[in-house]
This record gives sequence, C-alpha cells and structure tokens, in this order.
Amino acid sequence: MNVSAIRINQARLEKDLKELGKFGEVAGGGIMRTALSEADLSARAWLKDRMRGAGLKVREDEAANIIARWEPQEKSAGSPCIAFGSHSDAVPNGGKYDGALGICAGLEALRTIRESEISIPCPLELLVLTDEEGSHFAGTFGSRAMLDLLAQGEIQKTKGSGLPSLAESLRRIGKNPEEIGRAVRFPSEFRAFLEIHIEQGPVLESLGVPIGIVEGIVFIERYILRTVGKAGHAGTTPMHLRDDALIKGARMILEVNKAVLGGGSDIVGTIGNVEVHPGAFNIIPGQVDMLLELRSMKEPIIESVRTAIQEIIRSQKGAKMQSLLSKGGVLLNPNIMKAIELSCHDRGIDCRRMVSGAGHDSMTFQARGIPTGMIFIPCKEGVSHSPEEAIRMEDAALGTQILADTILRLALRKFPAP
Repeated sequence: MNVSAIRINQARLEKDLKELGKFGEVAGGGIMRTALSEADLSARAWLKDRMRGAGLKVREDEAANIIARWEPQEKSAGSPCIAFGSHSDAVPNGGKYDGALGICAGLEALRTIRESEISIPCPLELLVLTDEEGSHFAGTFGSRAMLDLLAQGEIQKTKGSGLPSLAESLRRIGKNPEEIGRAVRFPSEFRAFLEIHIEQGPVLESLGVPIGIVEGIVFIERYILRTVGKAGHAGTTPMHLRDDALIKGARMILEVNKAVLGGGSDIVGTIGNVEVHPGAFNIIPGQVDMLLELRSMKEPIIESVRTAIQEIIRSQKGAKMQSLLSKGGVLLNPNIMKAIELSCHDRGIDCRRMVSGAGHDSMTFQARGIPTGMIFIPCKEGVSHSPEEAIRMEDAALGTQILADTILRLALRKFPAP
C-alpha cells in the first residue's frame, strides 16, 4: 500500500479552521477563548458535533478532555491507539491557529484515512486537551491530568485573586474535581502521539521551508520574584528617606537580565508581569511581585542561570524567589521524526529538524514514555499569541497531509529504525 496515495480535503480543512475561529472572535482579529470560558465551551460543543458527523465515538473525561475515537476493526478495540490533537483554548486576545490547527488538521487527517478505506490495525484517537495555555494556573493541564502528572492540590490554585481555580471551573461545567483521577490513562494505551502546530517563531518562514520536524521541547521554569520596601505617603516622604520596593524591583530586573545573558544563546528569560502594591499614585510601593520565566533545551544552563538569580535574590534584603512551575524538557521520539521525514520525502516536500522554544502537550506524552512527534508549519513573521497570528492555508493543508501520511505510516509500521 502506498501511504502517499491519500489526499486530504483542503477546502474542508479551511472551512473548519474558519468556523472554529469565530468562537470568541473579537474586534481586531483576535479571540477571547480562555479554557472552559463560555466561548471555549461553545467551540468544544461545535467540535463534538463535527467529530460525531465524521463517524467518531466521542466522550469527555473528568478533566474535560474530549476524546474522539475510531476503531476500524473489532479485533483492534483493545489495542494501543495512535493519538493526535491539540487544544481549543487560547491566550487572552490571542490568535486563531495556536491549538486550533492541531485539532482541525487531526480531524481532517482522520476523515481522510476513514474515507480511503485503508485497513488500519489499531484505533485512532483525536484529542482536544484542556487548558494547554494555563489560564487557570499551570499549562498543559489536560494532558498532565490524563497521564497522572498533576501536582498535589494544583487544581485548587489560581493565578490571582478573584480568578477561578480549575476545580471551580470543572465544577461549573458539571465535573467533580474530587474524581479527577478517573481521567488518568496508562501510557500502554498509546502506540504514539502526534501534534501539528504553528511554529510560533520565524525560522521556517525565513528559510522558505514548509515543514518543521520537532526534535525537542525546552525546559520551562516559572518563578515569582518579590521585593519588599515600606509603603508611605508619596507627598510627605523625602526621596532620600524612602524604601521603595519598585526601585529595588527595577534594579533586580536589570540584574536578572544580565544573569540570563550570561547563560549564552541557549537560554531565554522573561519578566513578563510586574504587580506593584498598594499600586496607587500617592503611595510609595511597599511590595513588588514579578513573574519570571526561564526556557532552555539544556538543563545544565538553566540550572546555572537559576543559581545566579538566586544569588541576586540573596544579596537583596527582603527579596524572595518562589517557584511556580518546573516542566522538564524532552527529546521527541527518533522513530517518529524519521516517519515524518519519510512522509515529506515521498511527497517531495522540504523539511527541517528544529527545537521548539514553546511548551506543548506533546512534551507530556513523551515525558511518560509515549513515542511522540511534532510537525510545525510556518506562521506569518513568526507572530503568535496575538491577533496578528496568521498562516497560509496551503501550508496548513501541506502539514495536514504530512500528518495523515505519518499516522498511516505509524499504523502500518512503514518506517525503518532510526
């Protein structure tokens, strides 16, 4: 059987992407579709209808993950499945393709394989994974819940005062947070996991390469950095007598930036949020909280930079550093990388192996020993998490074709050892 004999339907894929992009759409082209919001729930209901219309059996687990399954043969019902998918949620005022591409492409790939009437020896599953973006607390919630990697008490935490916890949001949609453990599945239930995604960076577009094959996903660490001063009346306290927490924080930001630069080109660090307390024109800041994120593919480098930042914290009276999140980086499966590469080669498509600087649900599956691969397509000027996020439909179709080919190749084991 020739894997490259099948053809995905680009018009059908484009229609799905456009319709999904309407849920949570706001003026300016972006979307407001945070996890389990009303817009997300509407998008998920639409997706379930599309999945059922494609002849799939659809269920939703206790973590609100949507699982659409096709069992092509009765005897294959208990066999490990090949799973693929992504997430429906988006960052606030984000783009229409981050996550959405993986779902729509997965649905189109599955429909194409079904329509081809090729005999598949294992079940196929399309997954819509909950809160990958981490709007409640930490990202990749759904995949980590599915694979038993949630931290103790995590679903009770929130990102800020007045914001719902995952437990509260799950309860609101009729789930029982106390039964979150029922979402857990064994890694042995999966033969492989695949995810197609926009690159979220400029490399593929700059090189004119249509397909990226992801070799690994970076380590990600997140912290709260806190400086403490003394609040006071801004009109009556002379400058030389002030203990201004924001001034201390500004100095710390510059020192942290130097520490990250000292780690070389294989690490990035970002302080992306600063909260000043009490936060008024006429009050000297008494406390400042800053959110720091570090990312690197090399664990020793991230450890070295973290140690340097801890030294900065220790040198500042009253300063503290609190860990929020630590996600281990992963190297993806070489067999699946080869399968994607062969799928590109058979169609005469140029491809490039590369590292993902963004986190994805794929890292959860690989961390649990499930053979995992990722396909990237270019996005315009590398822009993502923004209303300006854009792709070419030709690239989306090409990536979806490679996804479908690779699913077949893995199902039929048509690839050599790496």
